[in-house]
Amino acid sequence: MATLPVLFLVVFGLNVLPAFAPPTWMVISFVGLKYPDANPWLVALVAAVAATGGRLVLAHFARRIVSSRWVGSSVRDNLEVVAEAVQRRKTASVVGFLVFAFSPLPSNALFLAYGLTRAPLKLLVIPFFIGRFLSYAGAFAGGTLLSRWLDPELEGPAWWLYFLGTQLLWLGLVYAFAKIDWRRSGKERRLRLLA
Repeated sequence: MATLPVLFLVVFGLNVLPAFAPPTWMVISFVGLKYPDANPWLVALVAAVAATGGRLVLAHFARRIVSSRWVGSSVRDNLEVVAEAVQRRKTASVVGFLVFAFSPLPSNALFLAYGLTRAPLKLLVIPFFIGRFLSYAGAFAGGTLLSRWLDPELEGPAWWLYFLGTQLLWLGLVYAFAKIDWRRSGKERRLRLLA
């Protein structure tokens, strides 16, 4: 399939963006709609490698930000508590990331937040790749199935409003994640914000 390099570049580019990119599963579904005879496993593999690579770049970008002079030491120390918790509960963290990767939820906020913590990226990357590979194969199959019944209409104001709203919500959640006092919240078992 000649479009695999293009698919790789598009998916990689979408996954490097911190916000306002269409979900990758929509792109994969579109490929299934347009090229129903393509190999779904190959399409899913190319897309999963590209998505994982793009999200790794995004997580490294977040790490550079948290290491910069723009982020105070109190925020860095606070996020270190999250990194320690992830490392203490590796199995639970990996299972949680795997479940998340199977969902259609956007992962940009997860990779930004995780990158801010400076926890080991392999705990997130491996389950993300596995989950996305399998979910992209499903998205492709869904697009292929739809190609038999519909002529898709991929535009419309309702879709754009939904897209904009969800992206703003996820950016707000990343901001809120960084503002939680994780050390106090863990000790007091109540959510506390940084002073």
